[in-house]
Amino acid sequence: MSRSDLIEQRTAKLTSSFGHYVRVHDEQVPFTGEQLAAHRACITLRSQVGSVRAAVSDDRFIQALLRTLRAWGIGVRASRLVPVDDFISALHVALPSLETLEPFAIDQELPSDIAERIWSVISSLGVVQNTAKIVAGAKTLHHLLPDLVVPMDRAWTGTFFQFHLPEWQDPASQRRIFELAYSRFAAVARQVQPLQYVTGQGWRTSRSKVIDNALIGFCKAEIGDRPPSAEEPAGQTVNGISFDVPGYPPAKNEAVSMLGAGHSHAPRVRLLLDAARQACAAQAFSPIDEGHLALDVVLRSPPGENPADATNYLGGIADVLEDKSHRGLLEHLGSLGAVRLYRNDRQIKQLSYCEVESRQPGYTVTIRPLSTS
Repeated sequence: MSRSDLIEQRTAKLTSSFGHYVRVHDEQVPFTGEQLAAHRACITLRSQVGSVRAAVSDDRFIQALLRTLRAWGIGVRASRLVPVDDFISALHVALPSLETLEPFAIDQELPSDIAERIWSVISSLGVVQNTAKIVAGAKTLHHLLPDLVVPMDRAWTGTFFQFHLPEWQDPASQRRIFELAYSRFAAVARQVQPLQYVTGQGWRTSRSKVIDNALIGFCKAEIGDRPPSAEEPAGQTVNGISFDVPGYPPAKNEAVSMLGAGHSHAPRVRLLLDAARQACAAQAFSPIDEGHLALDVVLRSPPGENPADATNYLGGIADVLEDKSHRGLLEHLGSLGAVRLYRNDRQIKQLSYCEVESRQPGYTVTIRPLSTS
């Protein structure tokens, strides 16, 4: 079978069973908690600033984008990020072109030359020093234009389309394979309407990311795990964790301990511990007993309905997720009483909290180690 026939066959199957492959991805996420945390923080900030122009001028977003690119393997081994000032300059140079692309979404009727226009930005985007542009460019543009640009990589995208390593590196073939992949993604998006799968939970963060999720799910279900990626650090793992919890967090605002059986927030405590326990198993997370930590919390709430404030939530979450063995008898929690993400909340040296509007209350907790070097 020719490669074009194989791609045609795979694309048809991906489209017809799209929801199934999205769920496969959810169940077999191949990425670390640190990668998810960085991505979600970046996407949240992009939504908050409101426009691509505001994003490239916002120091918080730039730092979040750089952190995400590094967590996703850009700037590691063969891929070399330019210095920060050059990175910012490159985004400002690309800004006029980015603004012309900003109105479009991948599941809408697009201009016939949309893939060519996106490639023009990627090929000229000076965010890395190497000549291979697709991966760094697509991942950067994904976080600037999350409804339009799919994050591509050699591992999953390359496996699905059977792209060979020289095609990713040769300047003459990079445009061809990018435009081939993007045109297929756009065709799938128009048929499956990926917005219906964007829940804001986990990796379901945007229309284009859901397309990427489904492709990864297809590879896992139909092809098998992908080969090692040249963008990923060999033998390196980051012991971070990120997970979603329904409802509001337990809030530390009373003299009575939230960990007591009769506390009004006891159900919230159990929900948080249960979500943490499931995430530890799914993300192969080990409690961090030494060193400094960062705690990131994103709260989702209907407008005007949030019943507490940031400091109370942060204090409550931090207390619940530490080692609770010094708290005395917690028999009412059963096995949940042993769930912990770190030894003591004194390890937390960096905090991040933001609130976003949502129809249903919920929140995302991320714990990541901080370098002490």
